[in-house]
This record gives sequence, structure tokens and C-alpha cells, in this order.
Amino acid sequence: DLSGDITVLVNNAFTNSNDPAINRAADEFMKINPNVKVTIEGLSGSELISKYTTSAMAGAGPDVVALDNAGWPIDLAAMGLIIPLDDKIKASGYDYLQGPLDSGMYQGQYYSVPWYFNNTGLYYNKTILEDIGVANPPTTWEELEDCIKKATEKGYEGLATRLDGYAIFNFFFQNDNPVIDTTGDKPVVTVNNESGKEAFNFYAGLHTKYKAFPESMKEATSWDKAYTPFVQGNCLFFICGDWAYKNIATGNPDLQFGLVPMPKGKKEAVCLGGYNLAINANSKAPDAAWAFVEYLTGKEGDFVLTEQGRIPGRTDVDYAPILEINPDYQVFIDEAAFTTPRPRVVNAASVDEKVVDAFKKVFFDMMTPDEALAELEAELNAFVEE
Repeated sequence: DLSGDITVLVNNAFTNSNDPAINRAADEFMKINPNVKVTIEGLSGSELISKYTTSAMAGAGPDVVALDNAGWPIDLAAMGLIIPLDDKIKASGYDYLQGPLDSGMYQGQYYSVPWYFNNTGLYYNKTILEDIGVANPPTTWEELEDCIKKATEKGYEGLATRLDGYAIFNFFFQNDNPVIDTTGDKPVVTVNNESGKEAFNFYAGLHTKYKAFPESMKEATSWDKAYTPFVQGNCLFFICGDWAYKNIATGNPDLQFGLVPMPKGKKEAVCLGGYNLAINANSKAPDAAWAFVEYLTGKEGDFVLTEQGRIPGRTDVDYAPILEINPDYQVFIDEAAFTTPRPRVVNAASVDEKVVDAFKKVFFDMMTPDEALAELEAELNAFVEE
């Protein structure tokens, strides 16, 4: 009984090919629902959120939109530009992964559903690990620090990643610290309590104790630059998500590297990345829009993701197609159960920026970890009040 024309806006990684799987999915959906017309559009991330926000504020825009789960659903929900989906989620019967699902929760309601997720793993240089006399990659913070200490003593670089929250938040989450606690009526900043200090001091201490981070990381504002020290073969560890694997393998085919889960702190936790799907508050065909969202995030639509090696955001996924592409992706699949979203606050990108700036003040030798953390706490408290 569905009818209407719907437009679906996604990141252009899904449309930049000769035969996009998402277009095939739309064709299949239209065969099942002949009175619905689905049009797929693709844009880069920054263009996507800008175009959607502008058009939705003007009372128009695509019916379905793919949103970076690092804050976009919360921002748009607060602006009233996407609709709550609680009843539809319950009726679907889908068992979405809790971390990705929670990334779309605003004021007690879900405004998006997980499409695909990623998280962080620890890439390691097998040759360097053998050279420093360590048999196995680290599984705990203590082992991670010991490896970095031994590597830097022998002239290697210890740990590379991009300067953003995707790496730093892991250590707060693993130390049972949410950065900003949003479980109560009002967000509470937690970065400078005991667990926050431990987490920040551990990560920042890798610089103050061992100069573990490559100098080039100071300019690593993009992942392309962040890969470089590890790909060149002189850095022991690299923190990144699933998309790094192919870049590392093709960037240096001779590099002997492996991938393992992030070392465990007080508990297992990794930072969430990926995209959710949401429905425009202006949609003239919300039922058809939801039906297509339900199709894309269900088993019938999994091929759109698995053909690219991306991991769907449900608990009942057939991972075989992904593991055929890369068996090492089992690491990210195993971490799914404890993948944690960033703080669910409006303008979460600002939180990310403030946390990274605090680390930079230590990395650039401008402040001690305690000084940087105290300043970060004050900035985040002011942010919450505002």
C-alpha cells in the first residue's frame, strides 16, 4: 500500500561506482513497492550535512538522510529537522547494536537508526614488535605502555593516529569515563574526576614519558597524513578504524603488520564511528521513507554494505561476506558489543575539538597534563551551561 516519491541522500562512497549496490537495492525495493519511486543522491560528508540542514530548514530536502553518528543526529533532532522513530523501531523487531542505536538518542527518544558502524583497532608493526623482543601485541594499557617504552628506547616511533577524538575517547571510555555524562537531567562533565585524570594522564603520558608520538602527527588533521608514519615502517602502533587497512596494505606492500583489538583498560570499550539513517521532518511520504530505511538496515539490504566491507549495525548480521574480503575485520566485529558513542550533546563536534585541543597543549609542550585537563574541565562546563 506504500506510495510516493522519496529521495535518499547518502555519503558518496556508496554512489561512486559503475554499478552502485545502493541503486540495486533501490531497484529491488521498487519492485516490491511499485507505487514508490526512490532516487539516490550522493555527496561528500561536509557537503551532505550542509545541504541537508539548509534544505530542511527551508521546509524541503531529501526524505531519508545518512548521518555521521558522531553528533549529527543529535544536532538535527534538537533543530526539529528529523523525526523520532521509537514506535517504528519497536515495530520493526530489529535488534540494532546498542552503541550505534544510542548515538541517535536525544531527550529520551531515538531519532535515527544504525546503518553501518566502525570502531577503532590497534594496527601493529610485526617487525618492530619482534625487534623489541615482544612475542604478542598488547592486550592491556600496561602492555601497550611497555611496548612503546621499549620501541622508543630503540629509536622507533611509538604510536601514530589522527589528532581527533576518535583515538582519545577510547581511553576515557575504557576507564569507565563518559567525558560528559548524559544519563541525568543535565549533562555532567567528568573529564577531571579520578577516572578522567587516569585516562588523560595515560594517553598524554605516552608523550611526556617517551615522546611516543611522531612529530608529523602534529599536522595530522586528515587520515591521509595520519597513516604516513606507520606506512613508512618506523612506527610500532597505529590507532584507526577499518578503512585504514587497505590504505596501509597498498601504501607499503612490504610492510608486515597485524591488527588486534584495542588494549583493555578497566573495561572493554572503543569509540563509535559510522553512519545512521534518519527521516526528514518535512517528508511528504514518511511511511515510504521508513520502509526504505527498514529495508536498507535489514538483512535484505546488507549487501549494500558488505560488498564494501562495511559492518551493518544489527546483532544478527551474516559476517561471512565481510570476512571473505578481509578476515582481520573480525577484530571490529568482536568489538561491536562494547562500541561506545561520543557524548550525546548538541554540537558534540565542539566537545571533540576541546578534548583534542587539551591533548595538543601537552603534545606541543605548552602545558602539563594536569593543567590542560583543568582547563578542559572549565571549558566543557562553560559549554554545558551555554
